[in-house]
Amino acid sequence: MPAAPNAPVIIRLSDEERDTGVMSDHHLYDAVEAFFGDGFVVLENAVHDDMIDSLNQRMLQDTERLMAGEGLSHYAPLNNKVAENGAKAGGNLSQVPPLEKEWLSPEIFANKHAARVISYILGPKPEVHFLRSNTLLNNDDRQRVHSDMRFEHPNHPFAITQNVCLCDCGPENGMTELWLGTQNTGVEIRPQLGEPFIDEKFVEERRKIRPPIYPQVKKGSILVRDLRLWHAGMPNPTNNVRILLTINYYAGWFKNGALVSFPESLRSHVAALEKFADIKIAATFEQDDEFNYLDRKNNDEMSD
Repeated sequence: MPAAPNAPVIIRLSDEERDTGVMSDHHLYDAVEAFFGDGFVVLENAVHDDMIDSLNQRMLQDTERLMAGEGLSHYAPLNNKVAENGAKAGGNLSQVPPLEKEWLSPEIFANKHAARVISYILGPKPEVHFLRSNTLLNNDDRQRVHSDMRFEHPNHPFAITQNVCLCDCGPENGMTELWLGTQNTGVEIRPQLGEPFIDEKFVEERRKIRPPIYPQVKKGSILVRDLRLWHAGMPNPTNNVRILLTINYYAGWFKNGALVSFPESLRSHVAALEKFADIKIAATFEQDDEFNYLDRKNNDEMSD
């Protein structure tokens, strides 16, 4: 599907594709082509609204618990005023989804459409090494333009962020600023190695060529983004919490060592998710009586 000038490619799946889990070859071609060109593509109507609404309401309950101090809260420290007001003022809460069998539906957590696109980009059995969410609270600050890579990395796709939109997203509630086509840049554009931020000189040069976008995307959409792509979190002036479920996939050959923690009782369910979408979940299992998903430490600060 051709995109409007400087707009993301949005591929709307039919209800039949959504419900059967079988994407047409034409849509697959368009998705892969868009990803290699822009570093980003949207799969619209990828998950049924009822499932999205249920998970969103459940996660909003957990957001309230975290805000009340019940659990371990982590805020992405990338907002402009972090030195002045702290990371919390940026409103970008990294929240673990409910790691309970009734909520880990394969249609969301092992979506066949996203997995198929990602497999054609990264290779067979892409590996999940990160499972949290980008939960944006009310705030008036934005992040600095950055990439999710602090270190030397391949100059081709090796890691992909998959966001599942749990509500309609747009500039009005803090949809992420995206710089399409910037995925093929390296650490030389950073002020210094180890920093995620893009040097302002390069940001302004890129703005003249292809300025950033703030797309409108519908709930139930899946956003497929190259982890190297420039982006920035934006303010959410509303009182409505905006949640993007975040699942990071890596190519099997990259040998990422990060693990996703689950309770032991979910071992067979995790295996079923892997089989459902032909993926690998880099999982570690803990005793149920010692497991609280809201107490999980963030094992990847750069996945925001």
